[in-house]
Amino acid sequence: MRLRFPTVRDLLASFPSAEMEVGEDPSGEDSVRFVRRCISEERLDAAISYCAYLLARRETVWWACRSVRDVRDLSASERECVALAHDWVMKPDEAQRLKALERGLKTNAKLSGTWVALAAGWSGGSIAGVGPPVPPPPHATPQAVRVALLSGASRLAGPERPAIMNAWIQTALRCLETGVEFGR
Repeated sequence: MRLRFPTVRDLLASFPSAEMEVGEDPSGEDSVRFVRRCISEERLDAAISYCAYLLARRETVWWACRSVRDVRDLSASERECVALAHDWVMKPDEAQRLKALERGLKTNAKLSGTWVALAAGWSGGSIAGVGPPVPPPPHATPQAVRVALLSGASRLAGPERPAIMNAWIQTALRCLETGVEFGR
């Protein structure tokens, strides 16, 4: 397994905003070991936040699509946002990205599904509707995935919440270890 960011220090050097979101100082600790330590310390929010940055953009949006579907009370508008993000994952072209971005910008920012669409929409290209192209900041997609998953987790029933969050994290770790089959 070859990671984009082998250590916590590597990831935080690339995404300084992640330091506060993850709640960890830069260190030479192996990234996967760090995620596993967060799980063992029951710091599931930190593990999810870290995985959102650790995965590449397409993989992290795939992970968000797959995970947010575990939230039972998604609205029709959220399901549509997740479907558009999933469409982009399956066919990551500009037209699909713009559809997800448009829908995400028009949907309630309090909804988990909105953030999944925004994660896809902010994955590349321009975020300006008119005028010169404006690329999204590099941290936009992982931050949107983080918000999507943590807001989705807040909607899970108390006793099932840790188990579902742990399952999400395990999916991210499997993605890192074996890659993603985007057809699934």
